[in-house]
Amino acid sequence: MKFRLFFGFILLFVFNINAQIDRSIHQEQLEYYNSLPNPTANHYESTVQASAVYLSEKSGCELNKVVYGWHPYWVGSVYQNYNWDLLSHFSFFSYEVNSVDGQALTTHGWSTSSAVNAALNSGNTKVTLTVTLFSDHSTFFNNPSAQQTLISNLINLVQSRGAHGVNIDIEGLPSAYKTDFANFMVDLCLQMHSAIPDSEVSTVLYAVDWNNVFDFSIMEPYVDHYIVMGYAYYYQGSSTAGPCDPLYHFGSTYNYSISKTTSYYLDKGCPKEKLIMGLPYYGYQWPTSSLTIPSSTTGAGSAKTYRQVKDNSSGNYSLINHSFDQESYTDVYAFNDGGNYQCFLTEEVGFSKRLAHVNQSGIGGIGIWALGYDDGYNALWNSIEDYLTDCYDDLCSTDVHDFGGPLKDYYNNEDYVWTINPDSATSLSFDFYSFDLELNYDYLYVYDGPSVNSQQVNGSPFTGTNSPGLFTSSTGAVTFRFYSDGATVNPGFIANYQCSYDQPVSIHSVKNDVLLYPNPAKNHLNISLTDNFQAYRLKVVDIYGKVLIDKEFNSPNERLDISLLSSGFYIVTINSNLLISFIKE
Repeated sequence: MKFRLFFGFILLFVFNINAQIDRSIHQEQLEYYNSLPNPTANHYESTVQASAVYLSEKSGCELNKVVYGWHPYWVGSVYQNYNWDLLSHFSFFSYEVNSVDGQALTTHGWSTSSAVNAALNSGNTKVTLTVTLFSDHSTFFNNPSAQQTLISNLINLVQSRGAHGVNIDIEGLPSAYKTDFANFMVDLCLQMHSAIPDSEVSTVLYAVDWNNVFDFSIMEPYVDHYIVMGYAYYYQGSSTAGPCDPLYHFGSTYNYSISKTTSYYLDKGCPKEKLIMGLPYYGYQWPTSSLTIPSSTTGAGSAKTYRQVKDNSSGNYSLINHSFDQESYTDVYAFNDGGNYQCFLTEEVGFSKRLAHVNQSGIGGIGIWALGYDDGYNALWNSIEDYLTDCYDDLCSTDVHDFGGPLKDYYNNEDYVWTINPDSATSLSFDFYSFDLELNYDYLYVYDGPSVNSQQVNGSPFTGTNSPGLFTSSTGAVTFRFYSDGATVNPGFIANYQCSYDQPVSIHSVKNDVLLYPNPAKNHLNISLTDNFQAYRLKVVDIYGKVLIDKEFNSPNERLDISLLSSGFYIVTINSNLLISFIKE
């Protein structure tokens, strides 16, 4: 196992908790760092060093989804730890627009940034420039000259760098400028695509489009990607503490989530392959009235990066303070530090579940706000490799459920197709132990094979409480299509499946010089660390994020007793970074 050298610098990612509650994390952090001296990439690249040297060997796994990472100018030299093989797009943040004339208030060192140089030299990653405009929309969109100046400037800046395009981050857009914005995006796309062949133009979408400001009927087919800012569902000023990025809805009333956002934009006409779900490498921490989850807040929340929580310099983000919310798939730390606090952050298991949702929903990939916020830890890169590359393989035993999550209702206007096709399986046995759809309006279609062209199983499509029950496929693949109409939702469905093989198989899990065997395992699991051994901490986690085994090991070869675990799928973490899955028979 390769361990990394830590240089011990202190991140500057502690943000003003008195921020206005209507600002996005992009705006909040940009304004904070702009208020400090020397707000340029060159300054931070010379003063903020990476916490570790990430020496990764190319795994042979190739991305088959978009991984679009924003690189804020203030993160310094942490780009040295980016895994370029797993980063399809790098977007420098940002060109700040002067709404009066379209000129740049600042580009924060885009033309000379070493991070941009590294991305261009990676040979794998496309480089774009993010453009930000957070206010004074009327001035800009009522001035065609300012819009053309911006377009011309962006083409010149991209060409001069040998880069690949731009990302438009215009936030707080009033509904009155819906059509103007869409027409601007079309104009930008036409000019940039003409001037720079194979260039790409993307724009951000809001987690919740309260004002219905995105007109895909105009922007299509010109825009290349639409990147949802899939965070701040619960934000600095929330009256109740909750997940920044709930995968499924959290609580009893407010039911917005990544899953619902996905369905919303697909239903509005965003092409599935162009929809990119931005995920946060940060969460929020609030002072709260109690430690009970959920709890009302007693003050504004502050952003905590993934790295801050993992470093745990305060000691508050410990196992004893940790719980896992099974509705939203989010990690929660509740503690008293001179007062009650709750911190919601997505860690490894929840992050992997979000990537699985990307695969299941069939959208184009993920975005990352922000690159470098995990600096010093590899776990999220490992999950990207596991789920968003051609090395991905369906699990051979796990639960499947509707897009409302295992504990809540599904949503209206859903239409998804996904296939379960584990490697080497000859058949799949399903057990639907919960099934409740709106009768004769919402349907689950089940196909005995790898596509919707395969034969449907007996009784398909299923509606009402007419469950598929128990069935075994005739092949090693099963395809589902779930459809819901525009009104009335029910609890949905939950099922478990198991693989079958023609003959017994022994699967070894090998990753980053760690060997787990046998896999599947019955009573014992062997762990072998084959390179540069150091003492390590191992955890076994179930699919709901609950830690079942937590042990310190001082030998490179250990035998772990798993006899008390129930049959099913588990994840092993080593020093909170490396994730390897295994099956308990």
